[in-house]
Amino acid sequence: MRIQTPSRIHMGLIDLNGSIGRVDGGIGLSLEEPNIKIKGKESNDISIEFEKNLIEKFGEEYLLSIKQRAKTIAERILNFINENGVDLKITSLFPAHSGLGSGTQLALGIGKLISKLYNRDLNGYEIAKIAGRGGTSGIGIGAFEYGGFLIDGGHSFGKGKDKEDFKPSSASKGVKPAPIIFRHEFDWDVVLIIPKGEHVYGKKEVDIFKKYCPVPLNDVEKICHLVLMKMMPAVVEKNLDDFGEVVNKLQYLGFKKVELSLQSDIVKNLINELHKDVYAGLSSFGPTIYAFGDKKLIIEKVNNVFDKYGVYGDIIITKVNNIGYKIF
Repeated sequence: MRIQTPSRIHMGLIDLNGSIGRVDGGIGLSLEEPNIKIKGKESNDISIEFEKNLIEKFGEEYLLSIKQRAKTIAERILNFINENGVDLKITSLFPAHSGLGSGTQLALGIGKLISKLYNRDLNGYEIAKIAGRGGTSGIGIGAFEYGGFLIDGGHSFGKGKDKEDFKPSSASKGVKPAPIIFRHEFDWDVVLIIPKGEHVYGKKEVDIFKKYCPVPLNDVEKICHLVLMKMMPAVVEKNLDDFGEVVNKLQYLGFKKVELSLQSDIVKNLINELHKDVYAGLSSFGPTIYAFGDKKLIIEKVNNVFDKYGVYGDIIITKVNNIGYKIF
């Protein structure tokens, strides 16, 4: 049996102020590429291997950390369904801590594959709870389970509520995944640019949340206005210009403004240059940038900035995944 997971763009957290008793809330898109592909079969113990080309692409040291993570996830899922082992081979992978949600997709992909192999068929939310994912944003789980353009409703906030302080997903263990409150198919192509930039995770990410939260309520109110009254209708009515205008404005509001401020000059200059003619944003903490509009113009602008800084980055033209994970 094989599974293919999407990747995801995280366009921003809606409310990291919390003054009305709710926090987080995510905006995002599920993508066809890059993706994670895993083959699996029943076994008496846990075995995890990688396709040879992944060893050449990522290196043995990096894959060793992925192997340990995958083993931990497999152990948790197997313990939950009371089975002993699984034989897994990862054949496609994308980098961790790049803004595309690889950790959640790896966890959900392994969990779903194991549960299917043993005829349990756990859903993405059950797997996320077992694996300890989705404690801040629900976009990764929604991307896996449903695909499309997604908005999640965040978590109740305050003493005795879902969350009592501001934390990223990695530090929000035991928090139930946020509900998806809006989902719609999305037809426009997406250009991903993955340049040299800052990779934010672990303690560094936790410290950023502590330092910069709560964000100003005025910013949260502007984000809600833009998302509810312009972005969501634009998706339904297929109005790329309205949608893109909101994407550009979100880069300078709330927690997204913080995420962008902490990025490298290359990333900031790329977004500034793209905003002159098209629509672009930072996915999560980055360094991945996503863009909409004239693809030829986007690629030309990106290559000009790369040449200026003497750096190289990946450029991927992809489509939105409107169905979520795929089982073969």
